[in-house]
Amino acid sequence: MKKIVQLLIFIACVSSVFAKPENTNLVIWDDGPASSWDVAYPVGNGRLGAMPFADFPKEKILINEETIWDRSSPMMTQENSLSHLEKVRDLEAAGDYKGAGQYFEKHMQDGRNPDGYQLVGWLNLEYRNTAALKDTYRGLDLKTGVARTAYTLADGSVITQEVFVGGGDDVVAVTISADKEIEMTISLDGATVVDGDLVKVASGSGEGATKFVSRVRVLPADKIQKVGNALEVKGAGTITIYLAVATDFNRKDSGSKLADGWQKKPLLQLNALKKNSVAKVKDKAVAEHKAYFDRMDVDFGKTSDAVLALPTRMRLQRIKKGEHDDPDLIESYFQFARYLLIASSRPGCFPANLQGVWNPHKKAPWGSDYHLNINIQMNYWLADTTNLSDLHKPLFDLIRYFQPNGKEMAKRLGMKGWCMGHATDIWANAKIMSSRAYWGGSFFGGQWMTFHILDSYRFNCDKRLLEENWDILTASAVFTESWLIPGPDKGMLMSRPSCSPENSFKYTDKEGKTQTASISAGNTFDQFMILQVFNDYLEAAEVLGKSDDAVVQRIKAVIPRIYRPRVAADGRLMEWRLPFGEKEPGHRHISHVIGAYPGNQLNLDEDPKMRDAVRGSIEGRLAKGGAGTGWSRAWTIGMYARLSDKARAYEHLHAILTRSTLDNLWDSHPPFQIDGNFGASAAIAEMLVHSHNKEIKVLPALPDQWPDGHVNGLRARGDFTVDISWKDGELVEVRVQAGERAQESIRVVYNNKAVKLSIKRGETITLNKNRF
Repeated sequence: MKKIVQLLIFIACVSSVFAKPENTNLVIWDDGPASSWDVAYPVGNGRLGAMPFADFPKEKILINEETIWDRSSPMMTQENSLSHLEKVRDLEAAGDYKGAGQYFEKHMQDGRNPDGYQLVGWLNLEYRNTAALKDTYRGLDLKTGVARTAYTLADGSVITQEVFVGGGDDVVAVTISADKEIEMTISLDGATVVDGDLVKVASGSGEGATKFVSRVRVLPADKIQKVGNALEVKGAGTITIYLAVATDFNRKDSGSKLADGWQKKPLLQLNALKKNSVAKVKDKAVAEHKAYFDRMDVDFGKTSDAVLALPTRMRLQRIKKGEHDDPDLIESYFQFARYLLIASSRPGCFPANLQGVWNPHKKAPWGSDYHLNINIQMNYWLADTTNLSDLHKPLFDLIRYFQPNGKEMAKRLGMKGWCMGHATDIWANAKIMSSRAYWGGSFFGGQWMTFHILDSYRFNCDKRLLEENWDILTASAVFTESWLIPGPDKGMLMSRPSCSPENSFKYTDKEGKTQTASISAGNTFDQFMILQVFNDYLEAAEVLGKSDDAVVQRIKAVIPRIYRPRVAADGRLMEWRLPFGEKEPGHRHISHVIGAYPGNQLNLDEDPKMRDAVRGSIEGRLAKGGAGTGWSRAWTIGMYARLSDKARAYEHLHAILTRSTLDNLWDSHPPFQIDGNFGASAAIAEMLVHSHNKEIKVLPALPDQWPDGHVNGLRARGDFTVDISWKDGELVEVRVQAGERAQESIRVVYNNKAVKLSIKRGETITLNKNRF
């Protein structure tokens, strides 16, 4: 009783300071400033990112631009790599796995890592001569993309600050309004005052790094004066701050920079805003954001008003203490991932990196780079299923951008087609990165990216995507074909050398000693990768009428010879071709299940042996402490959702919130890494709808904790949009809308009962529970 009274008193106090957000599940908020950058609230437009902290009286706002990266000397695969590769192959074939790894590290790796993402800087706002601060509210409206801060002062006055990023206008905007006239100083670290604006001319670290110009304009101009390298505002009731950034980065060619003239862009952008009021600039930015965000809504049940009145941070703390009574927070978590993709990946931009588009570091964890052995792929697992397919385009553009260097890497390895290492950067450096074979010994990072081309086609049935990328799909298949070598069984083909990403194994050498190694041949990850690349290629060829092409026919003939992963004596899917011991039984990577999810080379609905083997592999990892990182837990949720295991899917969804989620709902690797957000929300969508095997399966893993609810706007393969409502854990109705390219029939399955629909393009058909 005492706790309830304390809670009600807290709610009353909070309510006296500011109005409760209208759409609680679409606003995340706190009652104090951000204690560190990774709990601040992010805004962005794909290219630009900003993060206000809500500090008073000295506010700071992190500013990022996606192409500002450091740069070291060029990184390319060695010219003589084929001879070294053949030596590694010989050592592996002789059973000297440790020796193969040591030779690989000495002759094919140089210890270098990709270059890193950096920042524009910090926009500093110092409020002066105000009453003392009494209360702070900071919130992020997921529906509008606006971060809002309200400072309530001891004299009863309120200062309101909003931060948003325009898409078409391509500027960071800060608006400040107050009950009383404002006095403040505005600066940007490293900037000077030029013609009344703050101007910063700088570059990333290293010779050849990105050069940039950032320009800040403060309005109204008649209330502004220069004070050193800052601008001082006096006597204004409202203030508008616009920040524009331009760089010399050439988006079409990683090897060259833009010609002079790019430096003028920020001035031109700011001048162009003179014709519009800040209200119009904001309305435009919000409309651009909502055009993506409003395609979906979800309801997982009702959270009590008392809990809804708590800051998001405190609600998350309740979950971490074991509560399960806040479905609205899970709605926020799901929608936050969609929000993050909208804010960090729009057409015409680069894809989201390890931290999306937000980074305060000169040397970020893992460089905030592009990791190609799960991370960048997971960033886009939710794009199609949560109705954001057009935000996939930056990933497809990146694959195209990687082609020249990727082809050179393949050539230097003695192969055809194109490939990438396990990690790269905005300069498209294509080489075997890092210093250890278990990191760098992966050659299918590029091929894994191309999975998304085929799967996005399956969702949208737009063959233009396949036409535009046919050359890339061909180059991927040709590299994969050239990489294959004969296996020990007659006629068998497999990958050598082959590492299971970032993992190692134990074996007994010829002298009877136990050794640890990472390089072998024909591991399960590689073999499923090969099968996926080849079968995707044949599928694309059939759609485009290219099945008779010579390369297609050659690939088709090779597929029956590919070594298929097998089930171990203990019933688990084997991670390696041979029954090696596990050095880390609870390893974070579960790459060997890629054939089941997100790949489709294992049919979990029709192959019970492999279904059980996949489940056994996941359970085995977890029993030894697996899923220790945010993204690994997200993959685990997705696997259980794909297995239609509602209890285990929910268990691990709850676990990612309790173990790997920061106060602003960002995922923690640790530290912050954005892939877990995207992967977990994709997994939630998989709990609600499966669209594999040319059927739509409704509520395949609906947890008991969400007895009543609905979801509108989920996408299903075949160009269908699905709306579902349920009550008491049972389906009420499902609406299936056929898109303009949809097939004209589809099986809809609920509770293992199927209805075959004949449906016209553009038509919507509603089925209630009684139809099943």
